[in-house]
Amino acid sequence: MPDVEESADPTPHTDNIKVQSSKAFDSAIAVDGTIDFGVRCPTSSRPPTPTYRLCLAHNDPVILKSLRNYKTSSVKFTSSIMSSTPETHDVLIVGAGPAGLMSATTLARMGIRPLVIDADEYAGHQYGRSDAFHSRAMEVMESLGMPMEQLKHAGRKLYGRTFWEISGGRGKRTAYARFYPEFLDFDEDYALCVRQGLIEQVMIHDVEGHYDGFDVQWKWKFVTMELPKEDDATGLSKVVLQHSDSGEERIVFAKYVLACDGARSAVRRWAAPFDVKLDGKALPFTWCVLDAVGLKSDFPDLERLSVIRSEKGIVLIIPREPINGKPAARFDIQLEKSRHEATEEEATKTIKAIFEPFKLEWDEVNWWSSYDVGQRIINKYDVANKVFFLGDVCHTHSPRAGLGLNTAVLEAHNLGWKLGLVLQGRSTPDILKTYASERHNVAKYLIDMDRKLVELYAGLERQTLENFSSDEAGAWLERLRLFQAANYAVCATRLFDDFDIDEPDVQYQAGASIVYEPSSVIRTSSGKVDELTIGQPGVPVGSRTRPAKVTRLSDSIPVAIQPRFDGKFTIYVLVGDLAKPGALDTLVDLDEYVRSTGGSVFKRYGAEVSSATLPISKRMPKSRIPDTTPDSTLTNGTANGHTNGVNGTHKPKKTAIPPGRQLYTYQYDDIPQITDEHIAPAHTLFRTSVVTTTPSSNKVILDDVMDRVYPRAGSPGAENKSRLFHPAHFFCDDIALMSPYRHSAPEAGSIFENQLYGKWAVDKDVGAIIVARPDGHVGLRTEGFGRKAWSELEKYFEGFLV
Repeated sequence: MPDVEESADPTPHTDNIKVQSSKAFDSAIAVDGTIDFGVRCPTSSRPPTPTYRLCLAHNDPVILKSLRNYKTSSVKFTSSIMSSTPETHDVLIVGAGPAGLMSATTLARMGIRPLVIDADEYAGHQYGRSDAFHSRAMEVMESLGMPMEQLKHAGRKLYGRTFWEISGGRGKRTAYARFYPEFLDFDEDYALCVRQGLIEQVMIHDVEGHYDGFDVQWKWKFVTMELPKEDDATGLSKVVLQHSDSGEERIVFAKYVLACDGARSAVRRWAAPFDVKLDGKALPFTWCVLDAVGLKSDFPDLERLSVIRSEKGIVLIIPREPINGKPAARFDIQLEKSRHEATEEEATKTIKAIFEPFKLEWDEVNWWSSYDVGQRIINKYDVANKVFFLGDVCHTHSPRAGLGLNTAVLEAHNLGWKLGLVLQGRSTPDILKTYASERHNVAKYLIDMDRKLVELYAGLERQTLENFSSDEAGAWLERLRLFQAANYAVCATRLFDDFDIDEPDVQYQAGASIVYEPSSVIRTSSGKVDELTIGQPGVPVGSRTRPAKVTRLSDSIPVAIQPRFDGKFTIYVLVGDLAKPGALDTLVDLDEYVRSTGGSVFKRYGAEVSSATLPISKRMPKSRIPDTTPDSTLTNGTANGHTNGVNGTHKPKKTAIPPGRQLYTYQYDDIPQITDEHIAPAHTLFRTSVVTTTPSSNKVILDDVMDRVYPRAGSPGAENKSRLFHPAHFFCDDIALMSPYRHSAPEAGSIFENQLYGKWAVDKDVGAIIVARPDGHVGLRTEGFGRKAWSELEKYFEGFLV
């Protein structure tokens, strides 16, 4: 042990100093009141260094080998050799990129606190890297609420895209289109350009909002691990981590390990003996991407996604969010040299040459990278249902379509809610197998689409440089333009027939085409994959639900039918027109069955929970306010404010925010309702949304339905509270909407009087029960909404819940 002298009568202090090691000590504890560690910790015979001074910061992590250089009367050490508690976690996430942090965000909202590590430093993820959200990823992010609201205000929205030709000293716009056509039916029908660093920071803040003290453990890297033996009841894997700077090693135990550590994944290398590998090949193309800041140009389409073709080559322009308060854009070009020979100077020269005669200048290149195109996909998405691979660990491709970030986010969300159910004890681990079965096929489409896109760009580049005005070059340009259009979901069969474009590729980029195959969590009536036709109404099993606005019965407010993500299944009971004879009777009969003992999934799975029992910090989380930091322009504490007594550093004076001024956010369901004592409490696994086409002003709603929604004390059924007649979850589909399919499917009508029923293609004379999984994909769809339909729902949940 180090030479440490304890005080004669130590009084333990509550503030701990965490030690980044498990070799000798678990903790160093202040035992002499509120001492200033910088004053009371004399150094040993060695002179102090910046590294040693780091260990004196009150309540900060310290490096153990630094503590060995101190003798102190105010620090007490606890030996991990004498008494050790293994560091155990439900989930270890290796990598704090989009895949890792989306996994953490999803798990945190389901009550799971993961350990997140990253081999890089915190500042290493500031600029560059991934650059855009597409519509489906934004829809998932939208379900998180505040994180997406922040990103929408930080990013650059792309609604348009153009093609340009520059020849003979003149430029001409040859094509213009919306970025996404309306019939994809997304609320956010654009791409959002926002750098990866901002996305990651928003996600970190979101997890912090659910767990005080959460932080990413930067500069810790994965070394190796041991899977649990079959007879190990704990199910814990032993993982060795190493600090990137100090070389310190530590051992952690985790039930599950998520490999989110990028294309050069250390976890994937560890998994090689389990026959885990990347299949595919590298292509003979080198690309360069750079982010230019402080742009000055007379080119008119720098604020749209644009492809420019000239005799000097082709450049793809992606408008960016402002960087350091200046206008910015990303430029993507193909180079003849290998990535090892490519330089920023050469890329800059090529880009400006392509733009001539347009002026193009910038203040600086904020980030740049050159890369060889490798199109590979992992052959296994997991090892022993204990280690899972996500994001770039699973698939490598070009950034041409901007899909790496989006695919990673959707993979993390898909796995996250399933893992959350398992760790909550509400599902068997078998549900985790559906992660691979659902996402592997999606990744195959990604690689196939990327291969075609890269080949089209390369062919056009070659023909452009050889003979700019040739018919062959024109044909390549048309193929690229139409392929881009197809992948942004233009449904034109001619494109598929004439240009060898496969229909499954068509809507992939937006994320509108994903339909998961039948499994324990996808139950189709035929046992086969349901067919999805983009541009037509309908929500087949396995596809995403479509957005719609409905009127909430409790307060008449128009609300989105898609809920915020909280790990619950949403049971949509679509009852049609309750004014139709017999419709209300069918709903009442179903309600009686659901209330009856043993007749409801609400009794078999999960538990009831009252929002009033949750702490107010969870129901009305405070909005994050940046910490007050010293003003770097002031020295020696001579301006307004005060000094902290250490080197005269200035810190502005803080004033506590009174309770009534503290900012917060909340969802409607987070707050106890006025009539809570008369309605069923929330449930940990399910929410119901009963939707009728009967207008909220109709007599049937105002008299018959309202009497059941708000039962008076002593009335029949008041004691056995209803889950179907619930004021906050009973909706009227009475908000008319111009059909997003009026051009692609005119037979469906140009106006939807009942937008949810119209978009979801539900016959209001028959009704349906639709179960949406926590990720918004349809798990089950029944014909009708009576007891028979409910029995199908019960069989569905029997397949994977416990």
